[in-house]
Amino acid sequence: MTTAARPGGLVPEHLWLADDEDKLVVSVLIPDVAGDAQHDTAGPVTVVSPYPVSRPGGMYATRPAQVGLHIPRSGGARIGWAGAAGSAAVAAAGAWAAGLWAGVAVAAAGLGVTVWQALRRYTRVARQWTEGHQVLTYYDDRAVVQDAAKNVRYTAAAWPQLHAHVDLDNPAPVLAGQLWDLTLLVGERAAAREVRKKLQIAGYGVPDGTATAVELADRIARTDAGLARLTADIDQRRTHLWRLADEVAAFVTEQQALAQANAMIRDVDQRRGAPAPADVAGELADHTTAVLAAYRELTQQPGPATR
Repeated sequence: MTTAARPGGLVPEHLWLADDEDKLVVSVLIPDVAGDAQHDTAGPVTVVSPYPVSRPGGMYATRPAQVGLHIPRSGGARIGWAGAAGSAAVAAAGAWAAGLWAGVAVAAAGLGVTVWQALRRYTRVARQWTEGHQVLTYYDDRAVVQDAAKNVRYTAAAWPQLHAHVDLDNPAPVLAGQLWDLTLLVGERAAAREVRKKLQIAGYGVPDGTATAVELADRIARTDAGLARLTADIDQRRTHLWRLADEVAAFVTEQQALAQANAMIRDVDQRRGAPAPADVAGELADHTTAVLAAYRELTQQPGPATR
């Protein structure tokens, strides 16, 4: 089963990935966890790893704490309590200074403003959660997104080493958007698989050659074609993210090797009194070009809604 949130044209700047062994939650908000969890941030992605707790239903006594699917805490309750306390204090002062009814009026006004602020905050968070989370339960779907997230995290973390050689701004927002688009496609494919399964089950016992059997076969064929298109799109996006991370890794490896070699050359030349070697920036030109090409291919991918 996959819970697919409505995309709503959302462009996330940061994503959280939380896996409790039953499901992977990908969200633009920090998901609630029924227990403690480790948060590991690299670039625009934070991996939330729940610590083990006692949970029934598994092969082991302890399993990772469950990741909640409800709307994360928005702070509305804290605003409410703080506002209520403030209103009570002001009301008490008003009652002492101007009489009971003046204090009551001040308290009512203060509580009204507090409730309005809390509701506005909760509504905003609820909308973000509805439009900005995906729940993947199928193991292969979770692996696709998690592998892509590793590539995104590595690219973002290593990018500062390229900044002096590659004339591009911080790619973190673009990487987050690409990972989110990939997640939406994976969720869409999982939903299509569920539809196909239901169509296949509906065909059990239906006589061959009947109009109903023909209609079911047509719907299954269309679903299969849609699944093939989704899989091709997902594979292409995974490849682009992997290629960019691979080119970045090759650049970093070559940069480190050149730096070590030139440090050794300088050390030897200093002992001999020879001039220092030339700058190595030109030697990195090939990998710089490859990184730029991989980045362009990645950013030219259309969003899921425009396929």
